[in-house]
Amino acid sequence: MSWVAGLGWPRVKKLTDPRHQDGYRAESRVCWYLRRRGWRIVARNWHGGGGELDIVACRWRTLLVAEVRYRRRGKPLLSIDRTKIEHLLRASRALVRAHHLQAYRLRLDLCGVDGRGRIVRHRDILR
Repeated sequence: MSWVAGLGWPRVKKLTDPRHQDGYRAESRVCWYLRRRGWRIVARNWHGGGGELDIVACRWRTLLVAEVRYRRRGKPLLSIDRTKIEHLLRASRALVRAHHLQAYRLRLDLCGVDGRGRIVRHRDILR
């Protein structure tokens, strides 16, 4: 896919805050989870449209945007509200416009990782 090169991987930052390290590990775990299910990770922490997309993946003609939340205790997905989803949609549409991906079906998944490393995933919340 020619557009993948245009997305690019972000520069690796030194994560000094333990919370950022936990978040990065949760995102890495979700990337592994998605790869095992046939998704190709094309970007992480993509910025645009006034927001950030944690994980962007593709499979066939579907573009998957995954929002990842980590919580040591409690349910991680409870921290995602309607406003956050609207921001994700705005950033996702900016990604589609910026990289001419209109031919792809856009899918938004919410992925939560708890303190034990378990992943909870709500698939295709736009439907």
